[in-house]
Amino acid sequence: MKFTNPAFFWALLVLAIPILIHLFHFRRFRTVYFTNVRFLRELKEETQSRSRLKHLLVLLARCLALAALVTAFAQPFIPANRKNTAARRAISIYVDNSFSMDARGESSNLLDLAKKHAADLISAYKPTDRFQLITNDFEGKHQRLLSKEQFLEMLQEVKISPSSRPLSEVYSRQRDVLSGDKNSQALIYWISDFQSTQSDFNAIRPDTLIGLNCIHIKAQLSDNISVDSIWFETPYRQNGKADLIQIQLRNHSASGVENRPVQVSVDGSQKGLGSLTVGADSSTTLPVSFSVSGAGFHSGQVKITDFPVVFDDAFYFSYPINEAVQVLSIEGEAPNPFLERLYASDPSFRFKSVPFQSVDYSELSKQNLIILHALPNLSSGLVLELNKAVKNGSTLMVFPSLKADLNSYQSLASDFKAGVYQQKMSVSQQVGNFNYRHPIYDDVFEKAPDGIDLPKVKNYIKFSPSPGAREVSIMKLQNGEPFLSEFDAGKGKIYQCAVPLSEEASNFQQHALFIPTLYKIALYSVVSTPLYYTLGNNETIELKGVQPGTDQTLKLKSEDGSFEVIPQHMVSDGVLKVIPGEQLKEAGNYLLTLGDSILAKVSFNYNRKESGGSFPEQSEVEKALDQAGFSGAAVLDGNQKEIKQTVLQLDEGKPLWKWFVILALVFLLCEILLLRFFKP
Repeated sequence: MKFTNPAFFWALLVLAIPILIHLFHFRRFRTVYFTNVRFLRELKEETQSRSRLKHLLVLLARCLALAALVTAFAQPFIPANRKNTAARRAISIYVDNSFSMDARGESSNLLDLAKKHAADLISAYKPTDRFQLITNDFEGKHQRLLSKEQFLEMLQEVKISPSSRPLSEVYSRQRDVLSGDKNSQALIYWISDFQSTQSDFNAIRPDTLIGLNCIHIKAQLSDNISVDSIWFETPYRQNGKADLIQIQLRNHSASGVENRPVQVSVDGSQKGLGSLTVGADSSTTLPVSFSVSGAGFHSGQVKITDFPVVFDDAFYFSYPINEAVQVLSIEGEAPNPFLERLYASDPSFRFKSVPFQSVDYSELSKQNLIILHALPNLSSGLVLELNKAVKNGSTLMVFPSLKADLNSYQSLASDFKAGVYQQKMSVSQQVGNFNYRHPIYDDVFEKAPDGIDLPKVKNYIKFSPSPGAREVSIMKLQNGEPFLSEFDAGKGKIYQCAVPLSEEASNFQQHALFIPTLYKIALYSVVSTPLYYTLGNNETIELKGVQPGTDQTLKLKSEDGSFEVIPQHMVSDGVLKVIPGEQLKEAGNYLLTLGDSILAKVSFNYNRKESGGSFPEQSEVEKALDQAGFSGAAVLDGNQKEIKQTVLQLDEGKPLWKWFVILALVFLLCEILLLRFFKP
């Protein structure tokens, strides 16, 4: 215990006054004569003894009352754990404004309560102290120290944000700002509900020069159902054909849900309706079928009705339907009739066949599927352009020539990490192993084929995977050598076959498997653009074959026209890369435009980290901080209406003068009771 005014203890000299009064307060007795004084002497001795005890007790009560009163004026206090040795303080206050802080507390929503506590905090400090306000938005204006007035003005602007930051990132930012002020004592406050998804205390390395206090705000528990993600059953969309969308939903509540409607709308019209039934604290996948007509870009929304947590009730998505799949066949000989009959007669494909001597290299990056058929050799320039196209998402299909210069084909293996063509084999073989589970055969076979007739081979080019190649076998010959294999290459794929499409080599082009194999490879060659992006994840939007002009402005704007921004972007290898960054704050469907043309529709959703998770009790936060090394950190109850006095006690110590005033009153009361009821 320490004292603010220890010099006031000189006033204890007033204790001499009641002592002197006691010593010189003599009573005069009148002598009364009586014949038998033996009994009177005993009575007199007893009365004088009780009177002396009473006077001593009264004296003690008076002295203690005066001593307690003097001590109260000396302002005793229990000092705080942290000493304030600097002339001023630099205080960083983190106000959690994530979606979980939009929940209701006992009297208001949690963010409003957090902002009130932040205002109370700075009122407990001196005008010379400096303050930093930091939120989950990590805005540049929050990376500096402010005066009280500036802090309060900025605090009023804080709103609920889709961003959610781990506390390790918050602490790092606070420490960077505070460490820049060497002449101030540093102190950090966290005002949050400390949801488990953000409270990574063990990832923080405490700075012993910076104090930490936490204000724990607890929400009233409420039920919640969230739409977590969606995906299509197949990676390609076709005009007018039904699509099956899978919707993943999660029930974060302690009770189950039955027959909750789930709506699917596309381009502003309802296209599908599902019924959700899910158990307590569990997730489910709901399939909904719908169809959309018309090529081009389409945007949609999956929506449920659920209160009071509503930010995760809508899930936005967008996708393109191509007018036709671009297929280019580069021929080493005459155009192949089997490829023409397959692709040219189907409006789903835009087929073009060119001789290998007259290939327009600039057109390669615009193709979905590029077929190399029976080329006698591969030039280095062609391989270079194919490399760019495939790594940006195109699919390459290789049918080698039986007369090919296999050395020129080696660049396929080295540049693409694909198969190495080795030598011509004139051996009659039959495909003996068929991977009917490969994705291109998803809807071809209703059940496992039994005793299926497989293609026969007369002459073929033997190949094997190059080191490091990621091969997926589709068909193998009876001798175990590959007949048709798939290789990953950047964002695209390479399919390599051991034969050209000629009767001299095999009957593959006439076999029943030829059409579904080549047809589905072409459909799968269309690059699946992301159905949605997540706000706060700094994801990049990539568009193939777009080159903005100097007089055209690239814009990202909401479908309703209420928001518009010029995003950061660049072009690399024929791919336009758009970086929305932190400029987007609202989930929804957006248009990416270049001048007057629409390049794409893109969708953004809120991160679902705030949908569930657990909210620790105050004691659990204290334990976690202690285990992380914050042994001196205090965790305050943020659900109390006023927090200023508690902060003052943490900062300056606990004052005790009120207790000594109470003690003085107690001793005075004892004196009154002694005088009134103690009879000598």
